[in-house]
Amino acid sequence: MVIFLLYNLVLVLLSPLALLVLLWRLVAYGKSRKGFAEQMGWIAGRKLRGTAPRIWLHAVSVGETVAAKPIWEALLAALPGWELFHSTTTDTGQAQAQRMVGGRGQTVYFPFDFLPGVWLSLRAVRPRLVVLVETELWPNFLAVAKLLGCRVMLANGIISDRSLRGAARFGFLYRWMLSNIDCFCMQSREDADRIIRLGADPDRVTVVGNTKFDQVLTAVPLGEQVTLRNALGLKRDEPAVVAGSTHPGEEEIVLQAFRQLKTAQPKLRLIIAPRAIDRAQAVEELAVAHGFAVARRSKLATTPPPPDAVIILDTIGELARAYALCGAAFVGGSLVPIGGHNLLEPLGLGKAVLFGPHMHKTRDITAIVLEAGVGYQVADADALAARWIELMSTPRLRRKIADQAKDVFARHSGAAARCALVARTLLEAMGAIGPASEGRRPASGLADP
Repeated sequence: MVIFLLYNLVLVLLSPLALLVLLWRLVAYGKSRKGFAEQMGWIAGRKLRGTAPRIWLHAVSVGETVAAKPIWEALLAALPGWELFHSTTTDTGQAQAQRMVGGRGQTVYFPFDFLPGVWLSLRAVRPRLVVLVETELWPNFLAVAKLLGCRVMLANGIISDRSLRGAARFGFLYRWMLSNIDCFCMQSREDADRIIRLGADPDRVTVVGNTKFDQVLTAVPLGEQVTLRNALGLKRDEPAVVAGSTHPGEEEIVLQAFRQLKTAQPKLRLIIAPRAIDRAQAVEELAVAHGFAVARRSKLATTPPPPDAVIILDTIGELARAYALCGAAFVGGSLVPIGGHNLLEPLGLGKAVLFGPHMHKTRDITAIVLEAGVGYQVADADALAARWIELMSTPRLRRKIADQAKDVFARHSGAAARCALVARTLLEAMGAIGPASEGRRPASGLADP
């Protein structure tokens, strides 16, 4: 209770500064505007109709929402008749969640971690189970959820190097915060050891693997590929490479590498998908400065692309399909110290993946990809160009990698089912549901994968 009071006293003292930052985001950038009411705790009544018991699943943004999809698919299969509330913090994450959830649940914005908003949100939704994805740990939300009798679990849990260093300075806060979580389903043994070091009860920690391997990644139908190729202005004899989820500083390197690639294969085309689509104008200006013609995906319906243009994918939800068009993909957030993005999205479509040295947020997947020989780490433009040239000039190597990628997914799948089993066990223990029949339980157990 003392830590709870101290934490909220600090929030009150900092609230004027937080309000100024929030107003700046609203006025200067338009950020937080769409979900502001829900982040303050007001959830529209139309979203709260119905009497089905509820699961609240939270994933902060796009990448975490993608990782969460296999979890809520498994939860809904294990808990038929329950309703899903999927929250995110960012607008892009919300858009991704709305596309994935469809009519099978509701999407909401996660509340700011101030007591009034947290209390109003949880009292309105009344979840029996709260599932937090990866490292979404918020002290007031966890404390109020526990106070209201919710079962709380961390799914696909990961503790990055940065989180570990930051937590070391606030060990007392982490110990209190983690005491409000009933179970920690961690990605790896290292993550499990780290969460225990931060104060989690070892008896509540289990290793389930990474749910990103459970993504249902099927080949994009040929008809959809042809439609997208035509929409992007790609001719039948023009192979393509994709640079996905790029950040400032990476597009420069990608364009330098692509210049070398074009020298080796003049018909090759490049698709760049910046992580933040509001950076499309800056990426366009950079490409033009490098001497390339440019086409923006959002404008192609009304403006035909110039021949041989670099295509900037400034739309939401099309990157996965774009990966299907390429021979090899570069995944961003890795040539600059962001920590790396989802290597499994292109890999699940049978594409070799290239990435930089900064992969600390996805270290376990990176190790698996490198060990399996389905991806390559590059340090600069020359190394990226060399690998791209090797892959694009060797169809047999690309086919081999596609086959090996299937084996990687087969060996590492099942984490979402293990999370669903943990969730059901928690709900059975609190009497929210009766024991499941063997036929309705997820097949995987709780043993480390």
